[in-house]
Amino acid sequence: MKTFISTKGKRVLPSPPYGKIALRLAAVLLVVVLLMVNLFTNVFMVVRYYGDGMEPSLSDRQLLVLLKTDKVRSGDIIAFYYNNKVLVRRVICEGGHSISLEENGTVTIDGTVLSESYVQTPSVGQHNISFPYHVPYGHYFVMGDNRSISMDSRLSEIGTVPTDRILGKVL
Repeated sequence: MKTFISTKGKRVLPSPPYGKIALRLAAVLLVVVLLMVNLFTNVFMVVRYYGDGMEPSLSDRQLLVLLKTDKVRSGDIIAFYYNNKVLVRRVICEGGHSISLEENGTVTIDGTVLSESYVQTPSVGQHNISFPYHVPYGHYFVMGDNRSISMDSRLSEIGTVPTDRILGKVL
């Protein structure tokens, strides 16, 4: 590194090349922005939840970050397409199993009572399918946590959710 001698006899380092520093900083920022865009288009997704069918777990107008995956399990909250809308519900039963809904709102999977700490008031809610219901392979039976008002797989119009309609799992 070159040094210069000032008129007072002291060594002085030359000023750094600000243009090069700015260029490097801009390149680093560009790489960071490109990585974030790539992550949020291929790995993650941000959606806004509207409604009260998932209360108390989710609130109306809450922003949600989804992990884009179709590998979900019972208990996961997922976002999926239904009639060009995005719905958010909890996976209650996976394909290949049978689900029953008792008059008091108790859910059983293959005869075993499902423990649902996220449901404040068990309810049969609105439904037009008959129970027990066998969930087809590659599909998921979903229900909202606010059972008395949630529109979900208990309605034949919505039905079970096939894997290809799943946007992702709520993080």
